[in-house]
Amino acid sequence: MLQEIRMDDIKPLARWQNRQVIYFYTPMCGTCKVARKMLEVVDATMNDVIIYTCDANFAGPLLQRWRVQSIPALAYIESGELVDLQFAFHDVETLYHRLRNFLNR
Repeated sequence: MLQEIRMDDIKPLARWQNRQVIYFYTPMCGTCKVARKMLEVVDATMNDVIIYTCDANFAGPLLQRWRVQSIPALAYIESGELVDLQFAFHDVETLYHRLRNFLNR
């Protein structure tokens, strides 16, 4: 399930002791729209997963701290810590396997 969150929601989320992913986008970005469609396809195959989405326009301090270089970006978080950032969304299959491998480690 894709679930929209705000920057204020990310801090409590970071206290969880499991793995999460947060998709950062901007509403007017064409590449972000394509990446979101890919995430929607992947999400449809993963019934037990929440993919958080966050408008980058309202997450500036966090994006600076995590050194997010471009949008769209997918942040991989484990035990409240950023462990990886993904900027390239090559294809649905690659995205599916990367997410599945991260979430099931």
